[in-house]
Amino acid sequence: MNLSKILLCVLAFFYIVACGDEGSTVKKNHAATTVSSMDHSEHEHEHEQGDIVDVIDLSSVADPPAVLVAATPDGKGGAVLAIELENFELVPLETKSGNQPREGHLHIELDGTTVAMISENHYHLSNLVNGHHEIAVSLSAIDHRNYYLDGKPISDSVMVMIEGGKEASAPDISFEVEIVGGKVKGGLSRFEVSKGDSVEVIVHSDQIDEVHLHVYDKMKKVEPGVPAVIWLDATIPGIFEAELHSAGFIIFELQVS
Repeated sequence: MNLSKILLCVLAFFYIVACGDEGSTVKKNHAATTVSSMDHSEHEHEHEQGDIVDVIDLSSVADPPAVLVAATPDGKGGAVLAIELENFELVPLETKSGNQPREGHLHIELDGTTVAMISENHYHLSNLVNGHHEIAVSLSAIDHRNYYLDGKPISDSVMVMIEGGKEASAPDISFEVEIVGGKVKGGLSRFEVSKGDSVEVIVHSDQIDEVHLHVYDKMKKVEPGVPAVIWLDATIPGIFEAELHSAGFIIFELQVS
């Protein structure tokens, strides 16, 4: 092979190598950009999912909304609710527009369980069991998230004594606690029950407060003359404390075994 042919072959070889490297570099850079973009979007998605919460806090809103509820027993096992609202407009439940800080509907709870969602200022609860019941009304956004103010739900509650309704089934075991002058009368008690028992605990207090049974997460309002009545099925074994929420001290222990 003569010298000119050799030189042509060498130049062709270096040209092919150079072009191949350049194409490889572009492909690698493009692949790196694509992966980075995918990771970034996934990161944003995870972040957005992590930001989803079940409440909307209105602490920064001037003149935030408020609610007040009154309940009148009907003598036939029910109660008529009259609800007053301040700085809040009720909209139909089927509304699909975005949330507004002073718009939404109402959630009604009976003894800690949501029983109705309404967009009216009145409601009739019926077919209740005889005895004391706690009825709470809270403000809810269009997407059903609860409105909060300073870390607490914007709500109001009332205790009613129902008569003329259904007779309550008797619990397997019942206990009573009395708080007088900031102390548990007779001292702290541990109530022992068996797993599977239906349990009733009646708490009397000379001060307004809330009774909170931990883990079972039962919370009931108590006030002079209106006891807090806690019902539960003892399904979780262990020893659980009940606290007078605002006063901040333990009033009894429940042992399930």
